[in-house]
Amino acid sequence: MAPLSRNVLDLASQLDWGRLCRTPFHPGIWAVLEPAGVQNHAPQLCWIGPDTLACVWMAGGQEGTAGMSIMLSLLDQKTGCWSSPNCVSQDAERSEQNPLLFLTEAGLQLIHSAQRARDLKDQSWQGSGSSFSMQWTAALRHQHCSIFAMPEVDSPALGDVLLATSWSKAVDLLPQPAFCRNPPYRRPDGCWLLPIYRSLEAGGAFGHDHSQVLLLAADGQPTNQIFEVPESKGRVHGSIVPSADGSRLLQFFRSRLADRIYLSTSTIDGEEWSVPQPIDLPNNNSSIQAVRLASGRLAMIFNRFGLEVDASDDAKLWGEANWPRTRWPLAIALSEDDGASWPWIRDIDSGWGFCGNGNWHLNGQLAYPTLLEGPAASLHLAYSWAGRTAIRYVCLEEEEILGLTKAQG
Repeated sequence: MAPLSRNVLDLASQLDWGRLCRTPFHPGIWAVLEPAGVQNHAPQLCWIGPDTLACVWMAGGQEGTAGMSIMLSLLDQKTGCWSSPNCVSQDAERSEQNPLLFLTEAGLQLIHSAQRARDLKDQSWQGSGSSFSMQWTAALRHQHCSIFAMPEVDSPALGDVLLATSWSKAVDLLPQPAFCRNPPYRRPDGCWLLPIYRSLEAGGAFGHDHSQVLLLAADGQPTNQIFEVPESKGRVHGSIVPSADGSRLLQFFRSRLADRIYLSTSTIDGEEWSVPQPIDLPNNNSSIQAVRLASGRLAMIFNRFGLEVDASDDAKLWGEANWPRTRWPLAIALSEDDGASWPWIRDIDSGWGFCGNGNWHLNGQLAYPTLLEGPAASLHLAYSWAGRTAIRYVCLEEEEILGLTKAQG
């Protein structure tokens, strides 16, 4: 009897890096972008034209080491394929991480962190009380694309954004170290509110990180105004969205305790924030992002996992952060009441299905998701796939989260 493998339709053989495809039992249209290093992590999506979607992420040997750089790829909807990634950052001596791409009237802006690199062979940090990550040395860097400006960009110029030579020299946004993760929110006056956090060496592995909001001018340049998020220790990766009625701002946070997503509110100018409070959705000490949709609903992309934490145990609360390795499943939740309840949740990716103590390390992590809306209520998302092997992109409809479309069979 011949092996069954000789008589099957091998769909995997038809896949290419970056090629859009649709497959049974997977929601939406998807692609796996071409890897640009051993690790590919922290993607962010941005519309840079009416029909042009860009993705930036960090890629290289390992987070925190020299040569970790910012990559950029564009989705060509005519060919149905993401372009091969190009490096657009500039400091090969530092670890360049957590890129943010956004479009202003002055052109395309890129912000990312650049931390002092660590030597993988140097283990001295283990006995020094210092964190191996070196995130407390990170500078926030800013650069813009010199050939790219709103409102009209012709097709050849779109390709030029992939070239490092099209970008201005990177400059530091702030004189002090800081980190970022989610893109800035544009205020009604045209200025931008950039969520940042301070990653301090003191206090163990990230347990004392705290959040702020940096005001950027309309052209993306920094101002000297920074707004505090009070009592935000351990609440990081802020994601800012307007409330449903447009009267205030909501900022959702990752929790270093790996317990719940947290929420802070502000007036519409984003200058005074409330103390963050936990909401119903779990968090695993990994990144999240919120988006206000055209339907009026609030969307949250996150890992649907969290720990039960005893809030009365102060010794456990602050010092070392909690680090569950469960960065799966990846889910999208929808709310109609500004996050007070989340009646619609759908898992987008559950990894490879390995569970149990013996198999725990085998399930590929799905982490640091990015989410934004496109035409006709389409939702576009990307995330670090299969333990940072590559970046996976998915496009689906809001109705597929609401359960109003039939699953493919």
